[in-house]
Amino acid sequence: MSATTVRFLGVSSVVPAAGNDTASFLLNDRHLVDTGWYAANRLLDHGLTPLDLEHVILTHCHHDHYLGLPQLLFYIRMRRDRAPERAPLKIIGPAADVRRVVNRARAFLQTESFPEIDARPEVIPLAPGDTYECADFRLRTAQTRHPVQGLCYRFEDLRTGAHVAFTGDTAYHPPLVDHVRGAALLIHESSWGATDPDPDARGGHAGARQAARIARDAAVGQLALVHCEETRQQESLAAAREIFANVCFPRNGEVITVNSLSDHG
Repeated sequence: MSATTVRFLGVSSVVPAAGNDTASFLLNDRHLVDTGWYAANRLLDHGLTPLDLEHVILTHCHHDHYLGLPQLLFYIRMRRDRAPERAPLKIIGPAADVRRVVNRARAFLQTESFPEIDARPEVIPLAPGDTYECADFRLRTAQTRHPVQGLCYRFEDLRTGAHVAFTGDTAYHPPLVDHVRGAALLIHESSWGATDPDPDARGGHAGARQAARIARDAAVGQLALVHCEETRQQESLAAAREIFANVCFPRNGEVITVNSLSDHG
């Protein structure tokens, strides 16, 4: 693979309509960001396989962002004969919650009674400000504004030099501007559509115009809106374009090819 790609498996909100999924996407088809309700099936729908996944990156541990984790782990173990040499899946997430969520996903599969289906992933807890690096990419983290600990990630593809930033769920949070500044692509939630909610409101979500302000102030190359009800996605796109021109609302399955920092100026 010579370019950095982002493949959107779902772009909807907490309870997606039929045929959709809540916000989740793939980086270079090998690193899954959030699992949505059923990421394993979504991968198969697009001709991919969970067996090729190397990392799952959880932005935070609210239900719609990890509901698909038990199914994903189950698939990997039930099809292990097709990839007998694969390394354990690495699951990255907020230090406050990620170990508990992974352990409960394994418990849901009754791994104490059926040890042969235990995928035994490697869990990598990160606190805001931590960095994770492997051979292919570097992740830097910042705190989001949400009721549970959430991480805004900046993904640097060490092969291409491209930077992709993604917020997960967050209220409007201007300190994120410095963290995502200059990224080629920012993926930002837009739960409130064309409405600008109070950042202190219970729930901790943003509107599309607020996402666009982060994109504009951070001088990113492109903004992709996600995590919005299907009926509000077009109004979200129109509202964001009032502030930031290069914005899209990806379709399910859409792939965005991301250029390096130097290429988007």
